[in-house]
Amino acid sequence: MKVLSIEPKGFYYNYKQQNLQNNIKIKNNAEFSQSAIEKFRYPCNYNVSFTGFADDAHKLRSVPDIEYEDYCAMSETKKNFYRKKIQIFDQMVDKSQLVDQDYPKIPLYREKDMDDFIKISSIYNQYKDHQIICLGRSPKWFLNASCWMKDGIPGYKFVAFSGSWFYYNPLSGGYSGMHKNKTYVPSPEQIKAYRKYLSDCGVDPKSLVENYEKTGKPTILTDYISSGKGVTSFLDLLSEWSEELGLTERLSKSIKLVCIGSMEYLEDVFYDSEEEIDTPFVSHPPKLDPYYRNMPTTFYSMPRGVFYQMLYNQNANECRSTYYPYEMWTVYRPDRFKTGLIKDMKKVEDLIKQSSEKIVSSFAPGMRNYRNLLNFRILDGLNARGLLKEATRLK
Repeated sequence: MKVLSIEPKGFYYNYKQQNLQNNIKIKNNAEFSQSAIEKFRYPCNYNVSFTGFADDAHKLRSVPDIEYEDYCAMSETKKNFYRKKIQIFDQMVDKSQLVDQDYPKIPLYREKDMDDFIKISSIYNQYKDHQIICLGRSPKWFLNASCWMKDGIPGYKFVAFSGSWFYYNPLSGGYSGMHKNKTYVPSPEQIKAYRKYLSDCGVDPKSLVENYEKTGKPTILTDYISSGKGVTSFLDLLSEWSEELGLTERLSKSIKLVCIGSMEYLEDVFYDSEEEIDTPFVSHPPKLDPYYRNMPTTFYSMPRGVFYQMLYNQNANECRSTYYPYEMWTVYRPDRFKTGLIKDMKKVEDLIKQSSEKIVSSFAPGMRNYRNLLNFRILDGLNARGLLKEATRLK
């Protein structure tokens, strides 16, 4: 595991745009399919599970919800039953029900991958005395694993956020290479709705500053990053808001950036580039720029095996929460719809109308089975290594 604490100095890689669009060369990697390459070139932000499944859909599922308490109460015979299901899931599942049909296997099926996943998850244990904000879906599996560990975190707050309105201009170079695209900045109505959502989550500037000044510990803001422009966009929202409140400098001291990613993945994609691939970090938006030393990025790099299975694979990413681009901020509230699975068809119709790609998918039984078996696999992996909290209950 590689960890670096760095100050902003330049974009994580300096490559020409045509390298991304026309000249990507991939190392020989069996887990990186042609369709995966196409997804990298043309990422889809709206292939999402907004709709709830039918009331009787649980009858079609072969794996019930398996949370920590369910695993604790499970007999060894039942555990063996689910272990076998994990081994044959890719053969029994209807792949058309999966978000990403290229990844029908349950992740972390190799013990080495499980070990590597636990190493990354355990980084959060050192922040168990801090308030932790999970930005978007990507870190949720890792944070959940930390919650289930003996020495792990007691919990975390989830804040839905997707997309960005910053872009990198390779001609600018260095720290000045990140710019705001005003065309894609959320509207005043969208920002107002999102601020209400953040206030209800307790992630508004005033709450963050009060937490820091009361506890002396900054809030941990964590996300998966490659360019970091998504986190930059989120911080841009907070900084614009904090300036209105006269709290910008105090806000900069109230947040610590802890991000995860994979340098091996970046090397896979850009290994033939003549430019050096720098460690990913989060550039600060204009209003936080004067205080950038207060908010450096701590970056943890994971092996490619864990990255492909737990972050690049949209089955794992999709089934823990929802995409929430700013086009949706005035339409629904993730804190009310929990994982974003909406049964109100009128709201679903509104989402379809506002989605630029007009794609809304169903959280099918196959996806639910996938999520539940992955939950089981992680709990079982922690227990097998003696790392699961209250392990004496599991004999």
